[in-house]
Amino acid sequence: MALSKIKRFFQKCAKALLGIFLTNEDLPYTATEFRDRISLSRFKLFIHVLVGLFWLLLLYILFISARFLATPDTLYNVTANSEIVTIDSYQDSAFVPWRLESAKRYAECGSETSNMSGELRIARDTSMYIERVGSGPLWITLSSDSLAPVGYLLTDSNERIELSDCEAFELTASHTQSYTLPIDGIMTVGGEVKEASVREPILHSGSVTISDKGALSRQYYQTDPYPLELGDKFFIKEPSVQSSGFIYIDENPGINITYNGKGDVGVIQRYKSEDIMLKNSIWTKLAHDESLIFLWLFLVAAFSFLKFIIRVNIE
Repeated sequence: MALSKIKRFFQKCAKALLGIFLTNEDLPYTATEFRDRISLSRFKLFIHVLVGLFWLLLLYILFISARFLATPDTLYNVTANSEIVTIDSYQDSAFVPWRLESAKRYAECGSETSNMSGELRIARDTSMYIERVGSGPLWITLSSDSLAPVGYLLTDSNERIELSDCEAFELTASHTQSYTLPIDGIMTVGGEVKEASVREPILHSGSVTISDKGALSRQYYQTDPYPLELGDKFFIKEPSVQSSGFIYIDENPGINITYNGKGDVGVIQRYKSEDIMLKNSIWTKLAHDESLIFLWLFLVAAFSFLKFIIRVNIE
């Protein structure tokens, strides 16, 4: 009795595994007759091995595809020229120390000024606003919502100067003096275009590209760049890691910034328009991952080949 049940179970499994090859075939057989004809073929062992390999390949491709397509994060590569960049600490991560040369310090964001050169170390719980309108000076404003010190300065004479809860620094760039400053944290590029305002710092131009690793090659691919237009504002919603990159300023207007970051979705805010959401969708992944496309095409070819082999051997 038990052996009879086991035999029927395997017969049903064989009918299910082999029955897929009846798809789109104009054959005068039921799935049971199709299975029985294969079992009477002298090449039945060869056919069963090929069918088994086909199902293993199908399961492998489904596993790879599901794992690849279910990846929640999107990697964004951002390049822009903007008059304002806002940086906040990601999950209380440390900021990169900056080397400042011939900078003017505005203590407590007031009128008390002093010239300094040295290393600026920024506290974790700090918001940073980097602003440069046109070809004017670069302004770095540091503030803390908790009224805690925003960091300290380590001067060239090895003197440590504690900072207040609000500090501003002014840097002048020219054809002989340029600055490259590394940045880490949560980035927002561009400012808001406001009504009844004479001049607000805004984004001039830029682009955002989406990157991801291929399912098999593990090499990065990039989508076509999405342009950032005059007055846009870009940020990554719900970032999963801190963004990293650098800013560069010289005698040319604005701030050049390049960075990459990961998160759920990239958001472009445009004046008096709906937000534009950039995300690495399933269709984007399928369209740009050549290795995954090749696997599915190979599976289709293997399916057609097996149908031909089986039909030749049972008729």
